[in-house]
Amino acid sequence: MSDQELDVGTDSPAEVDFRCDTEDLVYGMDIVKRSIGTGRDMPILSGVKLEVKSEELKLTSTDLEMTTRCTVPITNLEGESTVVLKGDVLAKIMQRIPEGGEVRLKSDPEENQKVELSSGPINFDLFQLSTEDYPGVDQLPEEPIAEIKVDEFKEAIKQTTFAALKAKETTRLSLTGVNSIFEADQLKMVATNGYRMSVKSIPLSEVEEQTTLLIESSALGELDRILSSTDSETVKVYASKSEVFFVSDDVVFSDKLIMEQFPEYQAVIPEDNELPLKLNRDKTMETLNRAEITASEESGAVRLQAEEGSDGLTIYSSSPEKGELEEIVELLEPSKGTVEISFKAEFLIDALRRMSTEEVVLWLLDSDTAGLLEPAKGEEDFLYVCMPISAEQ
Repeated sequence: MSDQELDVGTDSPAEVDFRCDTEDLVYGMDIVKRSIGTGRDMPILSGVKLEVKSEELKLTSTDLEMTTRCTVPITNLEGESTVVLKGDVLAKIMQRIPEGGEVRLKSDPEENQKVELSSGPINFDLFQLSTEDYPGVDQLPEEPIAEIKVDEFKEAIKQTTFAALKAKETTRLSLTGVNSIFEADQLKMVATNGYRMSVKSIPLSEVEEQTTLLIESSALGELDRILSSTDSETVKVYASKSEVFFVSDDVVFSDKLIMEQFPEYQAVIPEDNELPLKLNRDKTMETLNRAEITASEESGAVRLQAEEGSDGLTIYSSSPEKGELEEIVELLEPSKGTVEISFKAEFLIDALRRMSTEEVVLWLLDSDTAGLLEPAKGEEDFLYVCMPISAEQ
């Protein structure tokens, strides 16, 4: 079967006719566009399925890994029907329709496979794709695992997904995911690329099922953007053997789980680091940003040095091509020991950028032991582990 035959449906065209407030359809398309497939291998995945039932329109998109469903209110003028339209085309149209008013989608029996989209003087004729070719999506499990506050969940996504690898960077799928551990009274989220690790805990009032789900970090990034578009205060989590579902008001977002073993993360967290360096977060981040300029292109290394009793942390970077920087950052408490250690500047900056407290503590032991970075107070539910590197690399 050719791409053209897949692109334009060969099953009977749907009889569809409904009106929808423009802002509602804009909202729905903004939600489901997150998981529209490219259509390179399966052209039908470039479509969005529109299902009309009663006075509701359910929009569905999928790339076979991620699936997004959103329900918006409509005025139904025809009856129950299903139609599949090109997702990128419909999304672009709705971005360019004037605000206010309403949109009408109506099939034309005399124009085979066409659906007219109109809004005031604007009229588009859109081709239907094959509803028979559109893939089925898994149904929501009956009972949720837990319910999470949206603002806390979004913060956890921000503080963990950055530490994972992107799919194009590795063949180890476990390092592209966030290990999400549902315990009796909390959700613990862990991400690592093998050289750094971020751990975030969210308190939960009740967990119906204690389980561990390895979720693709990029999918959580899309979920974060979807949740930012909704007004929901909570999100419910469901899971099957192979898929995780997030439900927030009129939106259902799901993603296939990573079926690999996540690294044993607890053994990586240093427990013997007895030297705390208490720092102002913003000032430290500013210095590291400057130090990164003259750091080696290959390693990105910056050297941190503190003397016992000192009130300052010396940060140094150099490279033959770019020069060097040496700057002292004030320690909020005198150093209780002497240490010299090098880290990749980017890794420290990434973590500091995602913390919100004014003061942070970097716990160190020696030049060969991983550093532990955490908020000085107020965010005891977040910690970050960073492996040292050789400044000569």
